[in-house]
Amino acid sequence: MKTNSNWLLKTIRVLLNIIWVLNFVFIALALTLVTFKFCTSDFSEINNPVKYTSHTEIIKMTALTPTAKDITITNDQGILRMKLKNTFSTITIAYFFFMAFEVLVTTIIYQLRKFFDTIKDSTPFQYDNIRRLKIIALCFALLTPVHILVGLCTAFILHTQIKDFSLLNMVWTENLRGLIMGAVIYVMADVFNYGFSLQKENEEFV
Repeated sequence: MKTNSNWLLKTIRVLLNIIWVLNFVFIALALTLVTFKFCTSDFSEINNPVKYTSHTEIIKMTALTPTAKDITITNDQGILRMKLKNTFSTITIAYFFFMAFEVLVTTIIYQLRKFFDTIKDSTPFQYDNIRRLKIIALCFALLTPVHILVGLCTAFILHTQIKDFSLLNMVWTENLRGLIMGAVIYVMADVFNYGFSLQKENEEFV
């Protein structure tokens, strides 16, 4: 059982190291491509799903069993595509959100690598691990408001650039996964804090 556990921990550490390197490769490539795009083109493309009033005929489908009925397909959602001029403000916003996401992701990977290194040494209940888990929880939680800010900026741009955009409705794809992950990991931090306290009491008792 211990061998299987060591094998699993080793695999996780190797995967985290690979992800750590690939993340920096991705950052370098993405920044290069984005910068090249901004330098060689006057416009960038924005894509966002929207709902709109459809005037096409509703397609009716046939149910295979009597437990289902009234199956229809309506063409009321599509992808809005727009080319936006590369002004100083749009370039700044693009770089800001890219760096915000990458700082959070890189911090999460870094703290996870440090966390699993201590588990390798069979010393998981440490104050540093409690701090690392809380940092990871905070980073996951912050992913949600960053996503929301991206959606708000996109909505502002579309509203100010498109006439009669009020006839459309933006499709918000944001969910609460980041906040939920942050809450779960924060609970884990409290568990480690409790284990750290018990370990400290046992050491003092001995």
